[in-house]
Formats: sequence, structure tokens, C-alpha cells
Amino acid sequence: MSLFLFMLLVSILNPVVSHKSCDFPAVVNLGDSNSDTGGYASAFTPPTSPYGETYFHMPARRFSDGRLTIDFIAEAFGLPLINTYLDSVGTNFSHGINFATVASTIRLPISVIPNGVFSPFYLGFQYSQFEQFKVRSQMIRKQ
Repeated sequence: MSLFLFMLLVSILNPVVSHKSCDFPAVVNLGDSNSDTGGYASAFTPPTSPYGETYFHMPARRFSDGRLTIDFIAEAFGLPLINTYLDSVGTNFSHGINFATVASTIRLPISVIPNGVFSPFYLGFQYSQFEQFKVRSQMIRKQ
């Protein structure tokens, strides 16, 4: 137990100690509302104001009025804000991609939006989207 607490404290006090020499070309994110950069809004209905107006000075299609943790992670690695996979028209995914949506669960939920309260983009589905994206990206890269 004490080793676990030590590792926890080390990671909290300096979370990037081992990554300072790493070069991350992109960020891939799976998740829920804590990191949804617009996936829910692309699939369903955008949130109403004031979401985004404090930081972005306009509606940002996020369920946050400012930046999310994923934004700070991208910024720490010198990358632009990560776009959502579901908003793929005209989007540049060369620096990362985000599969997160509000109301996502780990397992397939019993009742999904629009009739239920959970997102149909649960973790397994997001991973499936990532796998498909990876295959298609490699095909395009070869061409």
C-alpha cells in the first residue's frame, strides 16, 4: 500500500517527469463529458449558451464554459485543440482526435439518447470508431 501512495504522490506532484523528452505527434482520446470537445453536439443537439462563451467568446459545442483537461494536455505537448471525430467535415486530425461524448458509459447502456439518457457512444463503440479511423487513415496515407 505504501508503494502505491508513493507512486500516486510522485505522479501528482510531477505528472510529466518521464515525458519531457518524448515527442507526441497526436493525442487520441476516448471518454465522456469531461473531455467531450463537441462529439455530442455533432451527433445530437448542441448545448445552449453560455457553453464556451467565457473562453472561446462564442458557443463552443462543449458542456463547459471554458477549456477541458484534454485541451490542457494538448497544449502541454504543443498541439492545437483536439477535434471531435463526429465533426469530421473539414477537420484536420493530424494532431489528434477525440471520440468522447457527453453521457457516455463504459458498457452498452440499456437506454440511449434520444429516448433515454445515455449516449450510444459507450467506450466499446468509441474504441471501434478508433479502430476504423486507424485503418482508414493508414489507407489514405498509403495513397
